[in-house]
Amino acid sequence: MCMDIRFCQPDELERLVALLDNEFIFGKGRAISLRLRFPTVFCPNNLQNIIVCKDGDEIVSALAMRQFDWREGGEYFRGAMIGMVYTHPARRGNGLASRLLKAAASRLHEGGVDFGVLWSRRQSFYSRLGWVADDFGVLGEVELKDIIAGSPGNVTLPALEAGSSLLEEIRRSRLNMITLRRTEDYRQLPLPAESVDVLWCENRGRVAYALFGSSGETGFLYELVGEVSFFPALWQKGCCGRKRIFINDRINSYSCSWLADHTAVSWENQNLAMWLPLSKRVGMSRMAQWYIPYFDRI
Repeated sequence: MCMDIRFCQPDELERLVALLDNEFIFGKGRAISLRLRFPTVFCPNNLQNIIVCKDGDEIVSALAMRQFDWREGGEYFRGAMIGMVYTHPARRGNGLASRLLKAAASRLHEGGVDFGVLWSRRQSFYSRLGWVADDFGVLGEVELKDIIAGSPGNVTLPALEAGSSLLEEIRRSRLNMITLRRTEDYRQLPLPAESVDVLWCENRGRVAYALFGSSGETGFLYELVGEVSFFPALWQKGCCGRKRIFINDRINSYSCSWLADHTAVSWENQNLAMWLPLSKRVGMSRMAQWYIPYFDRI
């Protein structure tokens, strides 16, 4: 049989999402389809960033890419993250995923993308294909002894997409390294959260926000950015109704340092990020300092 590696076609998208949902979502006891979690990835407008391998009419392997703009200081780069690398269980061990990853790297390079990034515990597999492991990310966990019932009066809860331009203004002014988000990028719903809210504090021109995900009585803090004096109120509000908070952050960020000083957080190095230079503009010495927020990942 002839293996066909190419971009996903419109009439294949629904079938592919069903396969990936079974592998990464419903098959693991999770909720909410990838189509809803990553609406800008698994959509007709992004088919040129979804690569499939077909054997006849059967999709036997696939991966998804999400291209994005990255800013470090005053320089801008084009990046691409790779996720949902899938091979049918009966076809594993035949090199299909490797072929897809090589095809993806080649097409990204030809398209002028500067670097690729993915996250995996199977680092030996990806390293054979030229990917290099280096991760500034940390995962924090806070067990809350008492569920907080009240909430600070100066914290508001605006609509996430409606407030996206304000969030971007804060991020661009406060952070030296950022993914540049569009309004539609705030529709992402990272695993395993079932909803994401933005918490907002503002007073006399000073402002801060927090991005919190929720799944039952578990919370997920993705970002805490802005005026540090507002962090306590945002944290207290985010803890309301929670028994446990998981925190995705970058080592030595303002939020990471504040949480270490003011909460009973325990940190664990992530060691998941892997990078692939695709242009002469970037090298590993530079990318080793970068951190892609968990909220942006696929």
